Amino acid sequence: MTCIHIGDTSVARGGAIISTFSDAHDYRITDGDRVWLFDWSDRFGPSLTNGKGEIRANPYPPEGSPFWRCVMLWQRQGKRSEAFGTGAYLRTAIFDEPPVGTYTVDDRGVILKFDEPEGFDEDYSERRYVDRDGRPVKLRRRRDRRAA
Repeated sequence: MTCIHIGDTSVARGGAIISTFSDAHDYRITDGDRVWLFDWSDRFGPSLTNGKGEIRANPYPPEGSPFWRCVMLWQRQGKRSEAFGTGAYLRTAIFDEPPVGTYTVDDRGVILKFDEPEGFDEDYSERRYVDRDGRPVKLRRRRDRRAA
C-alpha cells in the first residue's frame, strides 16, 4: 500500500493522508544509462522508491526526465515484467523501443509517402526524413512570422 502525505502530516492541522493499493512488488526500469526503482499504483502511476520498498521524499522525477518516456512505453506495451534477482520482490519492467517511422519528402519538405511500421508510437518513435532516393534530409524549421 502506498501512502501519500498532503500538506502537514498531522490530520489535526489540516493535513491529509491518501492510501492507495499498489502492486505487491517494486519495479526496476532502465533506459540503458540510468536505473530507476519505482512502485506502481493504477490510480497515481509510478512513485520512485529507495530500493527498500519505501517511497522517496520526492517520488517524482522532473518532467523532462527519461524516466517518463520509459514508464509510458512500458505502460502502453502492457506493463510486462519479470523477476529481478533471487527474490520476487523486485521485478524488471520490460519495454521495447518503438520502430522508426520513415517519411519521404520532396524539395519543399512536403511528405510524399510515409512508413509507420507496426508498433510505431506517435509520441515516442523516432522519425527519419529521406528524399526520393532514400538519402537523409534535414527539414528546415518554420520561420516565426509573428511581429518582433
